[in-house]
Amino acid sequence: MQPTQKNKIRLLPYGMSDFATIRRENRYYVDKTMFIPKLEEFKYQMFLRPRRFGKSLMLNMLAAYYDVNNKDSFDELFGGLYIGDNPTEERNKYLILRFDFSKVNPDEKKVDESFNALVLDTLIKFTLKYQNLLPEGTIDKVSNQTESNTAFSVLLGLVQLIGQQIYVIIDEYDNFANTMLADSETNYKNLTHGDGFFRLFFNNLKACTNDNDAAVSRIMISGVTPLTLSDVTSGYNIGMNISADSQFNSLAGFTETEFRQMLEYYRDATGVFKHTIEELIEITKPWYDNNCFSANSVKNDSMYNSDMGLYFLSEYIKNDGNIMDNMVDSNISSDYNKMTKLIRFEQQFGEKTSLIQRINNDGYIYGIIKPEFALNDLERYENLVSLMFYMGLLSIGGYQGGRTKLIIPNSTVRQQYFQYMQRNYNTFMMWKTDDNIMFDLGYSLAWQGAHEPFFRYIADCMKDATKNNDFNKYGEAFVKGFFLCQFGVNLNYYTPYTEQELNHGYSDLYLEPRRDTPHGYVIELKYCNHSATPAEVKALLEQARVQLPKYIAAKDLTTKAKDHNWTLHPIILVFKGWELAEYEVMG
Repeated sequence: MQPTQKNKIRLLPYGMSDFATIRRENRYYVDKTMFIPKLEEFKYQMFLRPRRFGKSLMLNMLAAYYDVNNKDSFDELFGGLYIGDNPTEERNKYLILRFDFSKVNPDEKKVDESFNALVLDTLIKFTLKYQNLLPEGTIDKVSNQTESNTAFSVLLGLVQLIGQQIYVIIDEYDNFANTMLADSETNYKNLTHGDGFFRLFFNNLKACTNDNDAAVSRIMISGVTPLTLSDVTSGYNIGMNISADSQFNSLAGFTETEFRQMLEYYRDATGVFKHTIEELIEITKPWYDNNCFSANSVKNDSMYNSDMGLYFLSEYIKNDGNIMDNMVDSNISSDYNKMTKLIRFEQQFGEKTSLIQRINNDGYIYGIIKPEFALNDLERYENLVSLMFYMGLLSIGGYQGGRTKLIIPNSTVRQQYFQYMQRNYNTFMMWKTDDNIMFDLGYSLAWQGAHEPFFRYIADCMKDATKNNDFNKYGEAFVKGFFLCQFGVNLNYYTPYTEQELNHGYSDLYLEPRRDTPHGYVIELKYCNHSATPAEVKALLEQARVQLPKYIAAKDLTTKAKDHNWTLHPIILVFKGWELAEYEVMG
């Protein structure tokens, strides 16, 4: 980007959530203000999305729109946006009381004090911001309190006396609660059950919505899952969960159309693009797209994770139109890693019924999305599936036989499954591969087409792990899962797809080359028990020989490889127990 263009080009808002700053600094903003009239139909709302989907920016946009103090800057903030041309009657009507619970320290010894201090600080800043609209002495009456819930009650009572209306916005409501749950169920229960401070906070919030002249007129709560609110439900149960409402499917995140428009803008503005828009969509879609949060939106635009999209575009422009090596923002990887700690009730690792393993191997599961569920019921199948959906580890992919089909949305999320599974393989089965060896073999696989040493090394690792253990009962799921993990964790040359992700194709695993990787692979993996006869092994080999060409033809992979200048290697692996009995490269 040329220095002389800096003031003309809208800057990217990567990592930013302050709506007013984005607008005042002429940064690119994907307009979501058209949702405001729809949101006004619900007075008390809860909106849930996975981390880094733009929830905080959406909340800050609402705060800026409704803040009575922003009347004079309305055109500056909303000029050129949908709501700037179509304002509602409630524009600039409220006192905004905004809490950000991501700032609460989740340490069990500090959480009470930290929460108390954050709420007190938020209330005091509120009284200072609106002191000209509040009764005389409000600042002193609130700041003299040492208990946040008492201060909260005092403030809301004073606001009610003068007939002002408050819009309460709570961002990251379950952030510190999720961290506590990941570390200790006991500490989490102490937070959300009984007469804990968190439950009392929501008791107070609910109490101030009961009267006709209540101080709290509107509430918007945002977070990741409904779990924490379900566990404090007797304290707060008035919110409408709009998360699965199809009209709000694209309230946070980017539709493909919105992402395309952004790409087109920066292509024209910067002049550094080395790829067409279609090529960039083809590159980014498998990594960042395919998120759907409403069953009625399956046939509409799926959603890009907005943080991932901005990360890609920022890196792409910074690197003068070259695709970066790592398609996944390290901050996002860290977020997902924290969230997967919540899935620690998967205690039957290795069983054919293991939910995580089934999703990892197949790329999908069937289930029902529950709008609420409590910790005590988390081991129930439908609740576990729902938790994974809200965390972004699953997405709505369609229906089959009257059931909701939940899929792994993209390769970024799939990597989290690979890492989760690899940790379990290492912990429970002591199946380990040497990272240095894998790095060298992976390079040769991708750049030299030397595939046999790579696959035989993985097979040898599995064989070694079974010398002192009997894992034969686990069968094909373990073999396939272990292979999948190696591509997702140790290699950065491919986008791996399973059979289900390729719409019921014939191949168990397809390794599509990324960037300039010159060799791609289609792998058909067959498995039989360690007691199978040679004839049974040969039968599986013949079966694979029939299936693999059909898959290649159906997906037109030969043409795709030629068009993208890489070599396609169709490979058949037949395992007998943990022995690699047949290794064949089809012509």
